[in-house]
Amino acid sequence: MVAFGSSGIICRDSGNDTKVLKSPLRHDLSKCSEDTIKSMREAESFSLACIDREKVIFGTLPGHKDILECLGITDSGLQFPYMQHGNLRDYIRKNHAQLDDRTKDTWVRNAVSAIQFIHHHSIIHGDISARNFLVADDLTIKLCDFAGSGIGNTPAVIAEEDRYRKSPDSPRSFQTDVFALGCLIFEIVVGSRPYEEINDEDWEVIAENYDRGIFPPTEGLKYGDIIYKCWTSQYMVANEILLDIESAELCVYWRHK
Repeated sequence: MVAFGSSGIICRDSGNDTKVLKSPLRHDLSKCSEDTIKSMREAESFSLACIDREKVIFGTLPGHKDILECLGITDSGLQFPYMQHGNLRDYIRKNHAQLDDRTKDTWVRNAVSAIQFIHHHSIIHGDISARNFLVADDLTIKLCDFAGSGIGNTPAVIAEEDRYRKSPDSPRSFQTDVFALGCLIFEIVVGSRPYEEINDEDWEVIAENYDRGIFPPTEGLKYGDIIYKCWTSQYMVANEILLDIESAELCVYWRHK
């Protein structure tokens, strides 16, 4: 097993270890109580709905260099390439001291490009996080996990982790994706999640800070202005972030001419 969560389980392909299969949760309930069986059946039903949603999205979304390639859709689930470096959060934590600015710049561009692309195709990811970008062999990153994402008029059925969530009660939208993207850029630049010093169980403190417009300091950070604009709803679409990145890079170029 590679990973599992509420939306499904990911296992290496027994016939080809360069691939993984993502499939719905299934539990052995033969010795469980009625209450446990009911709870697990509900979890299985949710997982199946999430996997079905991901099948629909990958069945319609064109390929893109910054999005994990779907190798096949079967009755059992979805096939993807095995990414030996794992997810971006774990990679940053293990290698933060060795990461250079060029690598971080590439990751920021990969992430913004991926979100801009899915938004162009009317997809709201709903759970943008460093957990949901995988690190490729060339050290670029690929957006993954569309289980439960929104598409067209069908809303997302999942939500971001607490530190990436604009508001617990707000519906998922392009703007909540952009807010989470700001949190992702912050994590790439700083090497830790927003409000890392606050314990996970105190998520309500983080939510209250966000509601009051209180954010981690971004002054002096590379991409600090962009992060702050993501957090304060100054971007309507992700493409505006790309334009700001390109403008900043052009200014740096001319300063060094």
